[in-house]
Amino acid sequence: ELSSGINAEYGGVGLEQFQLDFVTLNPAQRFDYVILGVGSDGHVASLFPHSNTLHSTADFLHTHSPDPSVSPHRLTASLDLISRSRRVVVVVVGEGKRTVVDRLRQGDLEMPVAKVDAAEKLIWYVQKDLL
Repeated sequence: ELSSGINAEYGGVGLEQFQLDFVTLNPAQRFDYVILGVGSDGHVASLFPHSNTLHSTADFLHTHSPDPSVSPHRLTASLDLISRSRRVVVVVVGEGKRTVVDRLRQGDLEMPVAKVDAAEKLIWYVQKDLL
């Protein structure tokens, strides 16, 4: 997950340069393997519910956390880029995720985590007592 520690500036370089570096280093423009954690609101990779960034087709984008206790400005991968990855693993652990699991089981497709896909294989690891 790119968003975990990278703020809106990538080593002092802006978003455009980050995208150019990604294409230069990775001509296929996709990841082999992505591991995503899930927030208690169903967000992944700093892509939050009801955010206009959920529908972006850019590979990387700026996003803003609604949580005032964390850095509000972030650089993250788009759902489009994540879903082009060969394999994506979604890890759902912690009592605070029970509502997310319940909503997924009821077919709620509004949460960002429900929109995650993979080019070859999507793998879910869910804490057993949340099922």
